[in-house]
This record gives sequence, C-alpha cells and structure tokens, in this order.
Amino acid sequence: MSTVANTKQNSGSASATVFIAAIVMCAAAMAVDGYFRATSWHFLEFPGLVLVSTVTARLKVKLPGVNSNMSVSMPFLFIAMTRLSLPEMLITAAASVLTQSVPKAPHKFNPVHALFNVSTGVLATGLGWEAFHRATAVRANSTACLLAGCVAYLFASTLPVAGIISLTDNHKPFHTWSEIMHLSFPYYVASAGLASIAMSVAENTTWPLLVGMSLVTFVMYNSYRRYFGMTSSAMLSPASTETAKSKSAAAGQ
Repeated sequence: MSTVANTKQNSGSASATVFIAAIVMCAAAMAVDGYFRATSWHFLEFPGLVLVSTVTARLKVKLPGVNSNMSVSMPFLFIAMTRLSLPEMLITAAASVLTQSVPKAPHKFNPVHALFNVSTGVLATGLGWEAFHRATAVRANSTACLLAGCVAYLFASTLPVAGIISLTDNHKPFHTWSEIMHLSFPYYVASAGLASIAMSVAENTTWPLLVGMSLVTFVMYNSYRRYFGMTSSAMLSPASTETAKSKSAAAGQ
C-alpha cells in the first residue's frame, strides 16, 4: 500500500491538520460500523493473513520523486478483502499499515504520520470490502467483484496520500496523485492478479498458499527496489553533475 513516507516534513499547517482529522474521523466511522456488523470470525484464515500482511509490510520501497513509500503487502489485503469479515479486514489493514509506517533508521517514528497512514489504510480497505461485497450481492462474477473492490481500494488509498503530500510539500494535488499512480499502478494490477489466482486456486487461504505468494511478493519487492533505485540515481545525476561543475569552476579560480 502507498503511504506517506516518515520524513521530516511540515505537517503542522492548519489545512493539513484539518485534512488529517477528516481522514481519521472517516476511518473511525468505518471501524465503528465494522464493530457493529461483526458476525463470524475466521480463526484459521484471519491469523495467517494478519501475520503475512504484517511481515511483508516491512518490505517497502521509497517512490522516487514523491514523499511516499509502497509495501508489498497489498496482495494479502486483497485476499483478506475476499475472505474475511469487515472487522477482520480492518484489523488486518491496521496492523499491516502500522508496521509499514515504522521507519528505518535514522528516521524517528512519527505518530501523526502513522495515524494518518493507518486511517487511510482502514478507510481504503473498508471501502474496498464494501465494493466487493456489494458486487457479490448483485451476483456479479468473482472477477468483476474483485475488480470493484480493487478499484475502490486504489482510489481510496492514493487520493488521501496525494492530498496530504500536496498540503505539506506545496505540490500540485493532481500532479502528485498522477506520480503515485504512475509508479504504483503496475503493482496494484499485479496484486489484484495474485488475489484472483488465490480465489481460483482454493476456497480457503491455506498456509502453503500464503508462503508461495510471499515468495512471489519478495521477488517483486527486489525488482521494484532495483528499478526505483536506478530511477532515483537517474533523477539525482543532473544535480550531481552541476555540483561537480561548480566545484571544478571554484578550483579553477
């Protein structure tokens, strides 16, 4: 899932505070709705999906040129969307996104960023779950149901992130959202494909299936890390060249 990167940014503006508060309240309303709609618990699938989505959430890459990162836990959130109840889905998403929001050294944990990221994750997965099950209720085929849930999740997860980055970094909202979509959309498609395979392979989410998909996501993580690493280097190279030229000119003087 795409989240705000935990770096030192100016997030104390009034507009950013209001935006964060609005997302948190929407997520809280979704959580309350899930609590009152709790029916049955999947004691075999639920712990497995929570564990795997939380572990893979630490496999995250920084999106080049944007104050955002992306983890490879998304396929498991999509599987949870199709297998679990709403409260189970929300708990899975909250645990995964919170784990993803814990920064690597030397950055420090930012509670405001974490709260915003978790709220966005809860809201996005909740809306995705609703879209999937509403499509199921009208007896759409399984592919169409999954597509509806993934599309709802896609917009509900990327728009708030683009909005808060635009407010805190003074970027144009549509340009920021377009950059996030351009960089992460292929992985959303791949994640939906893995979830579709999981739906067709087995009626229940078994441990062998989760382990196999974890290996696939690890390979995808390495591919994205190398690609984004090369992209970041290419973006920094002009600045490095200018710096080298400046140093050469200063040495010539």
